[in-house]
Amino acid sequence: MLVVGAELLYSAGIAIDSGDQGLVQLSDVLDERYGQVFGTVFLVGFFAASLSSLIGVWSGVSLMFADFVGNLRGLPSGHPDTRTGGRWFRAYLLWLTFPPMLLLLLDRPVGLILAYGALGAIFMPFLAVTLLILLNRSGGGATAATETSVVPPQWRNGWVSNAGLALCAVLFVALAVNELRELLTPYV
Repeated sequence: MLVVGAELLYSAGIAIDSGDQGLVQLSDVLDERYGQVFGTVFLVGFFAASLSSLIGVWSGVSLMFADFVGNLRGLPSGHPDTRTGGRWFRAYLLWLTFPPMLLLLLDRPVGLILAYGALGAIFMPFLAVTLLILLNRSGGGATAATETSVVPPQWRNGWVSNAGLALCAVLFVALAVNELRELLTPYV
């Protein structure tokens, strides 16, 4: 979406504002070029994509945190504190909601998007390497959270999945290094 928007604006010779009116200006360009329907569909689609991402992250990450705390405290599976609406779920939901709103005081939404991209480039190789390790485990003992830490052979990664995850890890490590270098260049 960023590439399409950048190409559209570049070919039109337009620079959008860095404030909250940037999307509206991009919608205006779409209105002029392709008709009012396309500009409206763009704004509705952007809203839908943003809202679904927020809801997914709020719910999923809060559940992961609640499960993590439950495992640390040795709570049984399905304990009310670790479920949706439980104490740890609500605590992390509040943490995900209100502290990021302080970033709005910076009045730089484009900068926040770029920072999100850089941090995502740092997180993705961690996720890929973690999945490589966890989904290829063939030995180990019992843990508090599970009966066994062995992944059954039929559920382990095959060579295609391992190659894809390794490629993902290498690609995102390269992207993370590139993004961090670009972000830190003005300050060094």
